[in-house]
Amino acid sequence: MRTIKSKVLLSLFISMLVTVGITVAMFVRFMDGILVNQARAQLHVQAERAVHMLSDGDLERLDSKKFKYVVKGLLLYADYMVLDNKQLIIDASDSVLEGKTLKTIPRDREGITQINGHKVLYTNEPLPRMPYHIFIYSPLSSLRAIYVPLMNTTLLSIGASFLVILGIGLLVVSRVVRPLNRLKEAVSRYEPNRLSIKGLTDFPKSDNSEIGELSHTFQMMSDRIELHQRSQIEFLQNVSHELRTPLMSIQGYVYAIQDQVVTQEEGLKIITNQSRRLIDMVEKLLQLSRLEAVDDQWPLTEVDLHEMAEEAIQLLMPAAKERQLEMSVDGKSFKAKVPAEQVFRIMINLLQNAVRHTTKRVVLRVHQGADPDTEWTISVEDDGPGLSEEEREAVFKRFYTGARGVTGLGLEICRQIALKMNGNISYSPSDWGGACFTVVKYHYRNDAMPPNS
Repeated sequence: MRTIKSKVLLSLFISMLVTVGITVAMFVRFMDGILVNQARAQLHVQAERAVHMLSDGDLERLDSKKFKYVVKGLLLYADYMVLDNKQLIIDASDSVLEGKTLKTIPRDREGITQINGHKVLYTNEPLPRMPYHIFIYSPLSSLRAIYVPLMNTTLLSIGASFLVILGIGLLVVSRVVRPLNRLKEAVSRYEPNRLSIKGLTDFPKSDNSEIGELSHTFQMMSDRIELHQRSQIEFLQNVSHELRTPLMSIQGYVYAIQDQVVTQEEGLKIITNQSRRLIDMVEKLLQLSRLEAVDDQWPLTEVDLHEMAEEAIQLLMPAAKERQLEMSVDGKSFKAKVPAEQVFRIMINLLQNAVRHTTKRVVLRVHQGADPDTEWTISVEDDGPGLSEEEREAVFKRFYTGARGVTGLGLEICRQIALKMNGNISYSPSDWGGACFTVVKYHYRNDAMPPNS
């Protein structure tokens, strides 16, 4: 595969060759036109001289050495032929042609023709009071030989310029490619969470050039990768810790039952509760991994969100009655096209959090959008203790469990679902002194598409 350097140099070389070719062609055409016009004017003068010399009808007065002219400082000689009306050569500077008939000689006054396979520039003049005309000509090759030295000098200067430009191009391309090579080496050495070694792992310093902007983009990308890597490590550490707690509890009570430290009924109750907690945590981890899958597609279904909210309330009603809590749905009935399973999961997760933290009542509200950008909103409000300033910042982080939390994954799942639906989830203090979590679903822009499009 050709490198950028070789491609640029090849393009420069081809461009220069084409430029040189066009320049030489235009030079030859220009010089040829100038010399031909000058030679044609000189041949007209020589023809007038010949007519004057033959005014008395004496053909012996003609001599080719007399038909000489100067073009660009070079002395040239012209040849002649005297022909009758039948193109019979009566007299010629070349005695071999005398007595021959040349049908190919044109009758035009001037122009370019071929004689004995050579191109010649000619002028044709009739002789007064005589049935003849004189044909004076000069080979074009002798004219073009005039600008051969000039052409050689021009080509030499063009060749020198070609080498200079090629050298400058090579230097410029090398300077352009050098930071790209450093960037390539830095990218090949890059490893997330590896301590940066000066001169080895740092990306080249960015500047205002395109390559500098590219380096800056790679630097930002590496920062995002490292942040994601740290988040993944922290996530794995938290998962290990959260899974280890119920497993150790289960193992401890198994040994306690074996050693008859606790009764079998008491131990099995704890083991059952911890097993359920472990299963719930694993299920939520699987949900979270599916939510983060880019290619996961959600089918849209037209449902009544008010009816869905009532179903969610009924599902959580046994847990609410156990704590003597009041649960209700607020809002009018309306239909929306949503990923039903995911929206129902949001309602359940928010209601579960509210039931664990509230004091007396929980209200699930569903409303159509109040402005053109909003499609619908879901909010769960309770009269519990609410969240402190620190908790408001951390509550959406994974495995943040708070005072009465279980897995610390419910709100993160709600957040991922909301983001994937082109929505958002936020916290605000409740009018009753507790917490209010609100999910807002925005309309898709004209240039955006839903996840399952």
